[in-house]
Amino acid sequence: SEMCIRDSVITGVKHVAVPATFGVLTTIAAFAPMLLVGGQVAPFFEAIGMVVILCLLFSLIESKLILPSHLAHTRIKKIKPKKASLLERYQHRVAKGLSHFVHNIYKPALIKAVANRYATVAVFVTALILSAGLVIGGLVRFEFFPNIPSDFIQASVNMNEGSSYQARNNALAQMEQAILTLNEEYPDENPVDHVMVFTNGDSGGEVLVELTKAEERTVSALEIEQRWRARVGTIPGARDVRFFSSTSAGGGSAINLQLMGSNYAQLELAANALENKLSGYTGVFDVSNSYSRGGDEIRLNIKPNAEQLGLTATTLGTQVRQAFYGEEAQRLLRGRDELKVMVRYPEADRKSIASLQSMRIRTDSGDEVPFSEVAEATIGEGFSTINRIDRQRTVSVTADVNPEMAQSAAVIRDIIQNYVPELTATYPDVTFGLGGASQEQAELIQRIAVCFLAAMFLIYALLAVPLKSYVQPFIVMAVIPFGFIGALIGHIVFDTTLSMMSLFGLVALAGVIVNDSLILVDFVNRARREGMSMLDAVVDAGTSRFRAILLTSLTTFLGLFPIMFETSMQAQMVIPMTLSLGFGIAFGTVLTLFLIPSLYLILEDLARFTKGHPATEPEPTVQAAI
Repeated sequence: SEMCIRDSVITGVKHVAVPATFGVLTTIAAFAPMLLVGGQVAPFFEAIGMVVILCLLFSLIESKLILPSHLAHTRIKKIKPKKASLLERYQHRVAKGLSHFVHNIYKPALIKAVANRYATVAVFVTALILSAGLVIGGLVRFEFFPNIPSDFIQASVNMNEGSSYQARNNALAQMEQAILTLNEEYPDENPVDHVMVFTNGDSGGEVLVELTKAEERTVSALEIEQRWRARVGTIPGARDVRFFSSTSAGGGSAINLQLMGSNYAQLELAANALENKLSGYTGVFDVSNSYSRGGDEIRLNIKPNAEQLGLTATTLGTQVRQAFYGEEAQRLLRGRDELKVMVRYPEADRKSIASLQSMRIRTDSGDEVPFSEVAEATIGEGFSTINRIDRQRTVSVTADVNPEMAQSAAVIRDIIQNYVPELTATYPDVTFGLGGASQEQAELIQRIAVCFLAAMFLIYALLAVPLKSYVQPFIVMAVIPFGFIGALIGHIVFDTTLSMMSLFGLVALAGVIVNDSLILVDFVNRARREGMSMLDAVVDAGTSRFRAILLTSLTTFLGLFPIMFETSMQAQMVIPMTLSLGFGIAFGTVLTLFLIPSLYLILEDLARFTKGHPATEPEPTVQAAI
């Protein structure tokens, strides 16, 4: 009857209302701190976090109010085997098969697992340690800022100071010709769509290449970039040539090391030494430093006796400038034009340093003295640009990394631990620091760690309320680190580098993975309150919630599955997150069904042990069940 259906719906909703509600709230708690990460990549986190939180809040309203209302008005008809449709017969067969699996395969396995609960936990802990070892040992690649393949490839060239426009133009022409002929290698696809060439200042330039869409070609942007690089070869007179086929969330080069100090000679030597050291690592390429020498310059130094005549470095410089560059004497109007009248030496006297040595300098008293008596001129190298960070002269040494062969974090760690002490000892006036993507990565890892801790505290507090315990939340939260195993399996299967977005997926996983565990622990508590024995309560909760836990995990995993195979450029950013979340949940299902019951009984063992009672209930019941 309709009344009976309504009562069943109300009873069913009440049955899971508290754990299901707090399950959603724990997921919100996992995402909430991510809104406060900050930094350059904050928009990524804020956009995803805000959308997920809003979706979860609406799902809470839907599942607690709207869905029960629909179910209450659903007409449930009894299916007669002879009249059942093909779909209904299939559904019945699946339900029967699932029931058989639960009672004949899962239940005996669960009883064995809880009977040997310490061994069960040890197996999972061993798997977790092995997983962590794969990452720390570098067998699974980790690159914090993922390089996302782009439909554009960019190459830039900077010529040595003093190079002619013609040399710069020849270099750009060489780069352009190399990419234009690349289509010959792929006649069926013609991946190069458009080529644009830009000049940048006196000695720099860029070549921007637009490729056909990723879905329309089999050759990757990275492969085209590598072939282009090989075709360009060496460019005469170029200070540095760089190629980019991907965009990085961190911005700029994967490795960005900074050297600071006021001793310019030491800065240059230290930068060159660090550059050579970086070049020696396998998989590290495009190594360059920002120390830029200018052309030759004449440096004027005032002699000590000149100050007695009232001369200063400023007046000396002013007079030399007036002689060689000129001083504006007046302006004349000629029609609509305004002409400047400059007074300076004749052109013949401005062409040699000898003219400088023989020029006469005016003193404050109006006398004139030879230049060589009051000053000296030396020739040295100038700087085309001077970079300062926090008011200190800084040289950046940058490099990119092939994630297949090296990890930027590992290279930087090795440099800091094994090379920087030697470098700073050799050049004591130079200090070392991180910059660009390297600095952003170091700061962001700290901020994500803080956010993760905040999420854990929030999740713990939310779990303690429905469980009415300070200890049981730890059982539920114990699955969180083990979810990493699943995430790692996903990255290995899809041959994807672990990245910042993978970590984001793990934080999200922390909120999602506790949901099933919470419902399971809540069911065990309820069964025990009704007088069921500890072992029976654990086994009964596992078997009765098996279908719900499996379906929850499968629907989430299969919902994320299509994104994992997406080839479009836009999807590449979220694929690592999807792998962490999808495979983490899939593995989390196994965790929930075996690890949680084992941990629950271990907790009970500890409680009995501290109170001086026997370790657990008699084992014969377990042995008999096996």
